[in-house]
Amino acid sequence: MKQDIKKEAIIQAAEKRFSHFTVAKTTMAEIAQDLGISKPLLYYYFPDKLSLYAAVVSHIFGELKNLEKKDILQYDDPLKNLLLHLQRRKEFIVKHYNIIEFVKQAIEKAPGELRPLFESAKTIETDIVRGIFEKGKKDKILHIKNLQSTTELFLQCLEGLRYIALHQTGVIVFPSKEQFDAIFVKEQEIATIFIKGLKTP
Repeated sequence: MKQDIKKEAIIQAAEKRFSHFTVAKTTMAEIAQDLGISKPLLYYYFPDKLSLYAAVVSHIFGELKNLEKKDILQYDDPLKNLLLHLQRRKEFIVKHYNIIEFVKQAIEKAPGELRPLFESAKTIETDIVRGIFEKGKKDKILHIKNLQSTTELFLQCLEGLRYIALHQTGVIVFPSKEQFDAIFVKEQEIATIFIKGLKTP
């Protein structure tokens, strides 16, 4: 097995186990056992669980990027495109919940390795939302003076909503899957109000 193929197999096995059992409850020995390889060989590719976790996060964010590129501007209505993006984002988080929920602990332990990955995810979302607004402006549906500042304002609104929702329930680290459903409903409301406010009179 070539080195890059073996590394990919390890990442896939880790993602499967992290998703099912959570990151915290998974050991490197279990991943090695799943693959039928020795622990020293696993450590040859990934010196610790955090470096393997970072590789898994990078892999699933690549999946997110490809997913969001797919027909995100398929509607003439910018609100429908924005709601589609929010729906896909929610589905992605729920699908990878047991991996993403570990992020706060992981970033505290390895900020240099993990923070850039989440900054990259933030950039992906910014580009998507900006693209939706840009299309709406080009089609003369939305009246927008500054695309970048409008995009940032919308994303800040969503971020503030999530922050308030978490603090109201006392869960500051990461919301439960049920809380994501409630947050998603409010995100849809904000998107609707925001787009209506930008529509050309």
